[in-house]
Amino acid sequence: MKSGNNNVYINKSAIYLPNSPVSNDEMEDYLGVIKELKATSKKIVLRNNGIKNRYYAIDKSGKATHTNAQMTALAVRKLVEDNTNELKNVELLACGTSSPDQMMPSHG
Repeated sequence: MKSGNNNVYINKSAIYLPNSPVSNDEMEDYLGVIKELKATSKKIVLRNNGIKNRYYAIDKSGKATHTNAQMTALAVRKLVEDNTNELKNVELLACGTSSPDQMMPSHG
């Protein structure tokens, strides 16, 4: 193994956020409520975390609108939207999820 400095650079990044932003007041319309009661600690947690909007890949009925693979593909398309020939030069795709499209093989 040779020693030396192996420099790595992030040259470009892109994201894809599914659907319209969901405000804190609308969260439970998408995620539901516990025992039909609004969470009493919700206001405290939301105030402390500072998040104002979220993007969910589900609709209000809980039906998935995008898979992780679809969102990744859409982010990649945004990455190269100014020059689709650059797609062949993409060397690394990275994403993370707490809810994979499938259990096996792993998604990371």
